[in-house]
Amino acid sequence: MTFRVLTSFHYFRDRDMAELVDTLRQDYGGAVEMFADSGAFSAATLGVTISLADYRAWLTDWSGLITTAATLDVIGDPVATARNTEALEAAGLTVLPTFHVGTPWPVLEALCARHRYIALGGMVPHTKEPTAVLRWLIRCFRVAAETGTVFHGFGQTRLDTLAALPFYSVDSSTWASGARYGALTLWDETRARLVPVQAGNPQAAQRHADLLRSHGADPAAVGRPGFASLKHRSREQFEAELLMMRGVPAVAFTRLGQWLARRHRVPAPPGWHGAGTSLFLAETRRRHLRRGALGLAVSNGRPARLLDVEEAAR
Repeated sequence: MTFRVLTSFHYFRDRDMAELVDTLRQDYGGAVEMFADSGAFSAATLGVTISLADYRAWLTDWSGLITTAATLDVIGDPVATARNTEALEAAGLTVLPTFHVGTPWPVLEALCARHRYIALGGMVPHTKEPTAVLRWLIRCFRVAAETGTVFHGFGQTRLDTLAALPFYSVDSSTWASGARYGALTLWDETRARLVPVQAGNPQAAQRHADLLRSHGADPAAVGRPGFASLKHRSREQFEAELLMMRGVPAVAFTRLGQWLARRHRVPAPPGWHGAGTSLFLAETRRRHLRRGALGLAVSNGRPARLLDVEEAAR
């Protein structure tokens, strides 16, 4: 099992990515793959502009560690996006071009004629219109079928969509979002579904006790009021509960990725290896990625390793 993560230039531009990948490998005790994204969408929402030259330099510096990299896309401007893609390719970089919701269909047809692996983006603002997004995706797959092109789905982790459409890869930030609401997400392999469990609810924890244990969590701890809250907890207990809060959904979504890979078995496009669907965990904070890797290690039978105060602050 490979620990797959998506990191963006916008959030990790000043990080030592070699140190990060090496640390995650040690935490997990296995292979790590990194998908690199510009973070242009996040930057735009904050009023920040990403420099093509800076992104190109960052990709070049860490090219030996990056499994897959996306272009610097400009949402709503396919001409500018194409220009950025060509500039990055001219620098010797292999990047995925991106096709966005609302872009004219001839653009996708042209991209599929040139590329065998393309990213689909711009879906996040339309999450409340799942039927419309699904229709758009189905048309994308029909266009791509003519050339054998495969897709990466940015932020696409709607389970019914993933089960229906054979993406080669997708990424999810949803795996980490439950912690904001005090919920842990589990993967139920038997029923092929994600199961949310509200922390601090002893009845819910008991009902899903076996599933929690299979994800490396202690049901008694998960069910106690104030779970993963520093109040009334020692620092060590707080960190142990944070490890469960972040580690359990990392296990769940990694197992979902394995299920999707078995379901679809999408052949690797030229230049990549391994059948899809591959699911990458998207996250902006180093410590959350580390707890995800450590949680995966615990689910595989390794002893729990807690972050100390200095590590937890990074």
